[in-house]
Amino acid sequence: MTESKLESFWVRCGLGTASGRRAELRLAGMCLVWALSLTGGTYLIKSDLLPAGPISWAVAALPSAVAVFVLVEYTRFLREADELHRLIQLQALAFGFGGGFFVIIGYLQFEKLGAPTVGCTDLLTVMPLLYAVGTLVGWRRYR
Repeated sequence: MTESKLESFWVRCGLGTASGRRAELRLAGMCLVWALSLTGGTYLIKSDLLPAGPISWAVAALPSAVAVFVLVEYTRFLREADELHRLIQLQALAFGFGGGFFVIIGYLQFEKLGAPTVGCTDLLTVMPLLYAVGTLVGWRRYR
């Protein structure tokens, strides 16, 4: 992409300022670190590659510790965002949380009727997916 097309892309996404882009990239980086610590830790624990004791507990606790930094970064991201971008984020969070909550509760009802049992972790992936959809709809709506 040329510089002008890249700039146009960022503006269309609601990140027209340099500080907004930096905040978005910091947040994305922290989310990536969290995801890697969660999947890596899960792999290490399930494959019994860790010795029993404090190391296992530290690996299990690492994603929760990283999640604190993700929340701090998301708060900073919202603080640096303009009003429109904050509105889009708030609507996306409401859609992700609300929609995810009702999908999870609804599916649990279907499990009682014989639907395949799905783990809690699998059901929780609905929330970030709906958040992403809400963000895309918001960007499109206010473009």
